[in-house]
Amino acid sequence: MEKSKKEHRDRLVTLSLVSILLILLYGPAAEWFVAVDRILYDQVAAHVRNEPLADAMIISINPSKRSASEISDTYGQIIQRLNSLDVRRIILAEPPDSDTTAGLPGRAATLASGAPVFVPADSLYADVATRSGLLNLNPDRDGILRGSTMWNLRAGIMTPSLPLAIALHDPDFAADPRISSSDVSIFLTNYAPLPRFTALQFLGGELDPVTIQGRTVFVDASPALVGSAATLPSGQFVTRSEIVAALLANIEQHDVVIAPAWIKALELLIPALVCILIVLFLPGRNRREIVLVTVVAIVSLILVGALMLLVGRLRLDIGRALVIIAGAGALCWWLAGTGKKAAINAFKRGSDFLAAGRLEPAFAEFRRCAPSEAVASAMYKLSLAFEGQAKPERAEAVLEWMKRTQGESPPTNRLSTRDSDGGIPQRLGRYVIERKIGRGAMGAVYLARDPRINRAVALKVIPIEKEFEDEELAEARLRFFREAESAGRLTHPNIITVFDAGEDKHLAYIAMEYLPGVPLTAFTDPKKLLAPRKALELCARTAEALDYAHKQGVIHRDIKPANLLYNRKDDALKISDFGVARLTDNNRTKTGIVLGTPMYMSPEQLNAEPLTGLSDLFSLGVTLYELITGEVPFKATNIAVLMTKITTENPAPVSNRRPGVPPSVDALLFKAMAKRPENRFVNGGEMAAALRSCAKYAST
Repeated sequence: MEKSKKEHRDRLVTLSLVSILLILLYGPAAEWFVAVDRILYDQVAAHVRNEPLADAMIISINPSKRSASEISDTYGQIIQRLNSLDVRRIILAEPPDSDTTAGLPGRAATLASGAPVFVPADSLYADVATRSGLLNLNPDRDGILRGSTMWNLRAGIMTPSLPLAIALHDPDFAADPRISSSDVSIFLTNYAPLPRFTALQFLGGELDPVTIQGRTVFVDASPALVGSAATLPSGQFVTRSEIVAALLANIEQHDVVIAPAWIKALELLIPALVCILIVLFLPGRNRREIVLVTVVAIVSLILVGALMLLVGRLRLDIGRALVIIAGAGALCWWLAGTGKKAAINAFKRGSDFLAAGRLEPAFAEFRRCAPSEAVASAMYKLSLAFEGQAKPERAEAVLEWMKRTQGESPPTNRLSTRDSDGGIPQRLGRYVIERKIGRGAMGAVYLARDPRINRAVALKVIPIEKEFEDEELAEARLRFFREAESAGRLTHPNIITVFDAGEDKHLAYIAMEYLPGVPLTAFTDPKKLLAPRKALELCARTAEALDYAHKQGVIHRDIKPANLLYNRKDDALKISDFGVARLTDNNRTKTGIVLGTPMYMSPEQLNAEPLTGLSDLFSLGVTLYELITGEVPFKATNIAVLMTKITTENPAPVSNRRPGVPPSVDALLFKAMAKRPENRFVNGGEMAAALRSCAKYAST
């Protein structure tokens, strides 16, 4: 119910945001949204395929140190010579600036005879030229020229643009129906350069007349780059002649980039559709899914816009939709984080209530959490606690919740006979044993299943009556259940959850959370070591979990790689065997051998002194040493020598034994394995912080 309420709230918040964005989209912030699209358009524009104007060239007059009359005279000489060479057409995109009496010699006769001459409609030569058209260069607010209208209203008459007027003069030209509408604009992308020659080269006879015949010739007084009149989306600086050449090439080759009416309708529809999809599908997802969906949506939209421009030569404004997706995605990501934080707090409160025996408040808090293995483990423990309080109906309610939210685990093949090497029966208590998955110092570990909810558990089985004499058995049994109860109060993401403990068929057992994975002993082989940074990070997680356990008054007493389980696929680490080590601590087998693993024990543990959580930190230091180097810091051929080394010798530095291990790790290990507890880290939290600080400088 809590999850449903949160999702409903997030949906309302997201709806409010996208509604505001839609208002801004076509309101006061419209120009900002347009700017986003312009940036995207410019990135693709340079790659749009454009062919240069066929059989065209530019003859440019150098205006430096020339008067207006000299430039006008040069124009006249060039036009007269072009007429004699039988060119196809002459285009003056930027005619000379002269009054009505000066200028081209015999202006009217020159322009009216020979090749057709085209000039802008606002020039002095419009009345005597063959044809004229408007050439309005209206760049966007950022100074980039991206579009040009094909038709312009002038003195109450629809007048074609200069490029369109030039194309329409050709009787063989078939107009593209896409540009017949009066409100259609052609969008500029990039300029395919034309051959450019100087007036001196042309008038001086350096050009072969044969190569000029039948060509379209642009004449201007604007040299390339220095005479540029605008900047294209591709970043090219172009003159007026080059702008007309680019537009004319697109028109005559039926290769224009336009945004027809249906595209404009689509630009209105896409943001609205995006808003609907965001409100429906983003709220309620976790952060990873939100990032994935947002990135996929943004990339997909960009690809659609790019393909329409590159292949269909259609300009689609996607800037508005992208801003909406990015803004709504960021909001949903933040909302998911607040939900995750609330769930973490709820899980912590539920764990505290469970540890204090307040089961109903614990159930209420756990129901606020998103389904996960940790929550399922805590709920499983809660159902057992309800059974212990003789409240089977509440236990059933918890189990029913688990089935609805977690689902049921698929059954696996079960044993039909006793265990081949230990005579373990098919069942212990209510648990059905399936297969052996490990063996410890005092017993085996089995994969079992709780048939009530078909849930897999790890069953630690100890033949308690075989390990203790009759006079010690009662005390051992009492201590076993007391320690199992203490461990059962621990609820932490990095600690294997203890669900249940019992005794059946003269065997003591502890039912624990099952984690598919391997102990860290798999990574103590010198040939299979973890990266130093990963080893430090895993030990930091262990230190944090130990800090939590110590604050609950529980000491592990047997920290070593074998008791640290790691699932590499999920990057999950958990400490196992809480509640077991105390049973073996300070007790001897019938042969007098100390149980446990002495090479990981602290000096005070070997000396049978009272233990604190600092003993676990010493053992964790030994574990880290082995994970980094592949061997333990203290080795000996017999227990007496080993105990002497642990209590008197300092560990050898590790930074010079393996590349990628910073020297700070030596100081950390020296402090963790200090002989006196008061010289070690104050607690696991402090050690975890030091481990992560070292990890920043370790190799990966």
